[in-house]
Amino acid sequence: MRATIAALLAAALVTACAPDDADRTDDLEPGAGPTRSEPRLPGRLVDTLGVASFNVYRHLPRREAVADAMRLTAQDSVDVIGWQETRADYFPDVKRRLARRGWDTWQLWEPDGPFWLAVSWRRADFSLVEGAWTEAHGGAGPARTDLPYPPRGWVEVTLRHRDSGRLLTIVDTHLNQGIETGDGFTDRENAADAKTHLRLLADVWDQAPGDLVVGTGDFNFDYADDAEARPEGGISDTQDGRATSSYDVLGLDGVEPTRESRWIDYIWIADRTLRVRARDAGTGQFVEHTSLDGYASDHRPLVARIRWYDR
Repeated sequence: MRATIAALLAAALVTACAPDDADRTDDLEPGAGPTRSEPRLPGRLVDTLGVASFNVYRHLPRREAVADAMRLTAQDSVDVIGWQETRADYFPDVKRRLARRGWDTWQLWEPDGPFWLAVSWRRADFSLVEGAWTEAHGGAGPARTDLPYPPRGWVEVTLRHRDSGRLLTIVDTHLNQGIETGDGFTDRENAADAKTHLRLLADVWDQAPGDLVVGTGDFNFDYADDAEARPEGGISDTQDGRATSSYDVLGLDGVEPTRESRWIDYIWIADRTLRVRARDAGTGQFVEHTSLDGYASDHRPLVARIRWYDR
C-alpha cells in the first residue's frame, strides 16, 4: 500500500488539474488478477481511451466469432479496436452488427487487398480522417514454407476526436506465424520476412500522423522471450527508441498470456507521443492493461487504458 503522504500528494495533484479534465473511471473487465495502475500526471486530459488488440481467429464458427466481437464492443472500457485475421466469411456480418451498435470500421476490402486487418471505433467519439495500407513483404505458399502466409504489413487509421478535434492514429499489424524458437528466430522464410516487417515498422512510429499514435497487433513472438533474449532483428531490438509497449511500462502482473503460454499480442504508444514522467512532452500515458478471458478465439483480447493529455 502506498504511504499516506504519497496518496495525499496524488490527490492534490488531481485536484489541481482543470475541473473539465476528462478522466473516465470505468474499469477494465477483470483479468487474471490485480494489474498495475499508473498515477495521474500533471496536465489537462483530452480523454481516457480504452484500446484493444484482438486476433479474431478466422476459422471460428460464425456464431462464436460474432459473439466474441459483440462481447468485446459491449465493454464500456473499450473505445478503439485493432483486429487481426479479419479475412473471414463472418467479418462483414460483424461490421454490420457493430455499425448498428454505434461503431464504425475501416477495412481495405479488395480482391488482393489487406483485409486481414481492420480498425473499429466508437462513432460518437471519433470520425474517420483517413486509412492506408502498407505492405512489408509478399506472401509465401507451400513451396517456400510449411506454414504458408499472405502478404503482411500494417494499416494506419487516423481518427478525429470529436470533442477536441485532435487526431489519433492506430497502427494495426500482424506478423507471420512460426517465427520463434524461444530465444531467437526460426530458419523459416516466415522469420526472415518477419524481420523485414519489424525493421520497416520501426520507421512508422516517427512518421505516422496524429497527436497520439498507438499500435495494436499480433506479433507472434512472446514478449517475455523477446525481452530476455533480445534477438537481433527482434521486437525489442527494432522497436526500442521508436515505440513502447504496455508490457514495457506496466509489466505482466495480472495479464494472462494472450495465446496459450505466450504474450504475443501488443499495444504500443509511439515514443514521440509517449508520456511516462511529468516532464515528458508526449500525450499518451499507459494507465493499466489486462487480457480478457472467456472468448472463443484462440487469442485473448488485450486491452489497455491510455490517458490522452493535451500538449
